[in-house]
Amino acid sequence: MRIETERLILRPHIPADFEDYFAYIMDRELQNMLGLRGVDDRASAQETFQWLLENGEFIALIGRDSGRVIGHIFVEPPSEKVAGDPKFAGKRGASISFAIAVWEQRKGLMLEALQCLTTQMLREGVDYIDCEYQAANEASRGLQEKLGFRYWGKEQFGDEELIINLLQKEGVDSAAGM
Repeated sequence: MRIETERLILRPHIPADFEDYFAYIMDRELQNMLGLRGVDDRASAQETFQWLLENGEFIALIGRDSGRVIGHIFVEPPSEKVAGDPKFAGKRGASISFAIAVWEQRKGLMLEALQCLTTQMLREGVDYIDCEYQAANEASRGLQEKLGFRYWGKEQFGDEELIINLLQKEGVDSAAGM
């Protein structure tokens, strides 16, 4: 998979991308927005990076101007809670999460990347895409709304309450799951 936009190249992450990943993921502000806990040194960042490489579609966002990885999108099977909803029986779903370097935020880059990726996913047979965010993460909520994601429900993850939003292909029932 390779997608090119005006300002970005999206392609699968490779092990050689770790240094760029490390540069943006160690930012405490970004970690707080993501609810990322326990990534506080090179070894724990490497462990997380390796897990992402092995457990889903880990997509690198590369800035055309810099040629460096500035963020990522992670695609995996849909949330069990959403997939277990009877209205999604027999439907194909996916779950996405994303992060972009703090110094690249508020430039519309993640919106650009996600618009292209979600459009491609829905065109290629995915019926719905779920995406979660922490209730306090207004930036993620706003971005998801701009993309057309709508509230589906809530989920508890440890001590964090997560909001689950859905983006659906036309014809898939959009009623809230909770």
